[in-house]
Amino acid sequence: MKRTFGIMLIIAYMAVFFVIPSSFKVNAEDSLERQFHILFISSYGFSTDGVPDTIKGFQDGVEGLNVQINYDFMEAQQFYGATDISNFDKYLRYKIFLVRKFDLIAIADDPALRYAVNNRSKLFPDIPMVFMGVNNVTEATTAAAMKNATGIAEKQDFESNYQLMIALFPNRNNLVVITDSTVTGQGDYVEFMKFKDKHGDLKCKIINTSYYTQKGLKRALNALGADDIILFLDFAVDGDKNNYPLSNAADFLSANTENVPIFRLSSSNVGHGVLGGISYSYYDSGFIAGTAAKEILMGEDPDDIPLNTEMITTPYFEQKAMDKYNIKFRQLPQGSVIVNEKESFAKFYRENKLLSNLVMIIAFLMIVIIAHLYYSNKRRSRVARTDFLTQLPNRLKVMELLSQFEANKTPYGFIMLDVDHFKDINDTYGHKVGDEVIRMVAGRLQSLTGDGTIFARLGGDEFCAIFQEPTSQSAVRLCESIIDVMKPEFATSACILQITVSVGCALYPEDVSEPDKLMEYADKALYVTKDRGRNGYTLFGSIDKTG
Repeated sequence: MKRTFGIMLIIAYMAVFFVIPSSFKVNAEDSLERQFHILFISSYGFSTDGVPDTIKGFQDGVEGLNVQINYDFMEAQQFYGATDISNFDKYLRYKIFLVRKFDLIAIADDPALRYAVNNRSKLFPDIPMVFMGVNNVTEATTAAAMKNATGIAEKQDFESNYQLMIALFPNRNNLVVITDSTVTGQGDYVEFMKFKDKHGDLKCKIINTSYYTQKGLKRALNALGADDIILFLDFAVDGDKNNYPLSNAADFLSANTENVPIFRLSSSNVGHGVLGGISYSYYDSGFIAGTAAKEILMGEDPDDIPLNTEMITTPYFEQKAMDKYNIKFRQLPQGSVIVNEKESFAKFYRENKLLSNLVMIIAFLMIVIIAHLYYSNKRRSRVARTDFLTQLPNRLKVMELLSQFEANKTPYGFIMLDVDHFKDINDTYGHKVGDEVIRMVAGRLQSLTGDGTIFARLGGDEFCAIFQEPTSQSAVRLCESIIDVMKPEFATSACILQITVSVGCALYPEDVSEPDKLMEYADKALYVTKDRGRNGYTLFGSIDKTG
């Protein structure tokens, strides 16, 4: 009997293991309507340089789809021991066990890719995987060869930067390469050695910061001179186990190298003494990965999207360092971006353009920029004050309106309302139906919007209304309209539901002398309605306050 039961368990487990992944396959027809769940595993924390740009690019790449992105950060720059990875693995397994419905796995940088490749068969088999920012091209190629996987290798432009170094500093013939023993550092080192093999005459010195104490590193850097030029690849840790964020590492290098120019191949706009370089663009990498993820979620086969090994770059240079080494803008690559560029006539007369043309171009650009900023800020402001699910104003917008009313002592009425037994709806029919109910309730409330009356969603099943020129009569009419508009049945994707709401209303100054108390009083009236059995309304002024 026990043996039979065990066999049945094994069969059930295999059925779950093989059947559930099929639910991740996407029907292209509903790809713009359903919500997709993405697990984004980043090797490094959000404070690490490049991570915010990568994430922003990825988010912009998937824009247009209804996606929920869960972010997990390995913090590999500090926590990459066996115990650290084991703890991260336990947490991630727990999350995957709870969610059970990720449609795509996004991976950023080398440690996360290595972890994902090693654990993919156990954690997320057959789920499409898109990676980005991987320094080790060999590992990126191996990962892209896996089924349902594609991505972007962090192909840094060693050649163009080397040629630029020669052009700007022809008398400096010794390249000092700064790297470390992190996964990213070793990936960069491997790619540099491939580049070096193509240049047999290249004189170079490797300084691996992980092998130097802080004092030893200072001595090595201070020994550099007029023949040297620094290629700053990676410096996240030293031999004393001190951690260095990018800006601190740049400060350390520049403070201990009196007159040695520093180039970078990524995040070259860091400043802090770094001259610059033709820089890998984290944002563009994230955007390309996000676009690939979007195509996959809309039905594209990941195996039909080849590994992207193109050089995604933007030249950045810092003005103060340019001045230090007497470098002019005309010496830099086309399209260079100057960080902390100073205002000067040279800036306005760059490339010998006539003043009249320059004035017209600047005027036109200013108009475009101002218009762009205006509409961008307007859009951001609208999005920040709009509830994503219902497109009603959100809590932030409500609080701003209340602050205006309170500052001006404007009379107004405030209504709080909840959907009755909403938790039971969620528990019985699931969150999808719950979201449908919330949207339909919002739509019916929106139909009651008129002059001086707005509805908003505060969160969950909580809504509110604000109306001006408040009287007891107008409050009763609005409350009864809310109750009446909910009476028709709600047709959801699962069933037909009869929805009711509980309403509480308070008026300023009729019910309260301090306008900032009005929301609190409306909430009290709402709970009186609930105590009376729900599906109704209560005006605060009608409550017996003697009990």
